[in-house]
Amino acid sequence: MKTYKLIIGGQRYEARVLEYTTSHAKININGTDYLIQIEDDTLSQVPVLPQQEHSVPLAPAFSSDFAAGSGEVRAPLPGVIASIRVKEGEAVKKGQTILVLEAMKMESEIAAPVDCVVEKIHVKDRAPVQEGDLLMTLSGFEIKEQPAPKTTRQQTPAPAAKSAPADRIVRAPLPGLIIDLKVQPGDFVQEGTTLLILEAMKMESDIHSNLSGKVLKIHVQKGDTVQEGDPLVELEA
Repeated sequence: MKTYKLIIGGQRYEARVLEYTTSHAKININGTDYLIQIEDDTLSQVPVLPQQEHSVPLAPAFSSDFAAGSGEVRAPLPGVIASIRVKEGEAVKKGQTILVLEAMKMESEIAAPVDCVVEKIHVKDRAPVQEGDLLMTLSGFEIKEQPAPKTTRQQTPAPAAKSAPADRIVRAPLPGLIIDLKVQPGDFVQEGTTLLILEAMKMESDIHSNLSGKVLKIHVQKGDTVQEGDPLVELEA
């Protein structure tokens, strides 16, 4: 399981999602397990874990992963884009909210790390994102040229059209429930085509293809529960 670093009321926390179902989630924060019940009038009683003395605040402040040398703002954890607060070409101030990310039943504001101009927005409202996904590209400040990645003779990057099979697998961006499949093996899809609908954190999210190609294999069925990173759909170039 991945560890997420949170800042709540000026205090630093480390959180891990240990378990996620349609009725509850189990999260470990700084070594203590918390059982979170997902609101549903028909739920049976969920046992309370020991040492659960107080609830976790619902408004953590996440800091975005910002690469100053490239101007790239990346997602600090998996979630869904709740709203985008700026437009391309807009000048923003350091600390101004540029978008809101919804994760683990919480909405967190992502702020501009510097005074800048929004050059490119790479996501849309209600789009699911994974940790490290590119959200925005900023400009208007000194951007240093990134050094070329070191490669060895045995590790020459392959062209995108010749990606390895593992690179053509669309994976779950966060834990959830498959509620509908929009494609079947043999279908040809374009980049941006909706492949399936995933219900996570009481929300329905369209899962889009980030590649073009023929659907080679569907790894899930309607009603399946998936975890973050599980394979969903495999595409053939």
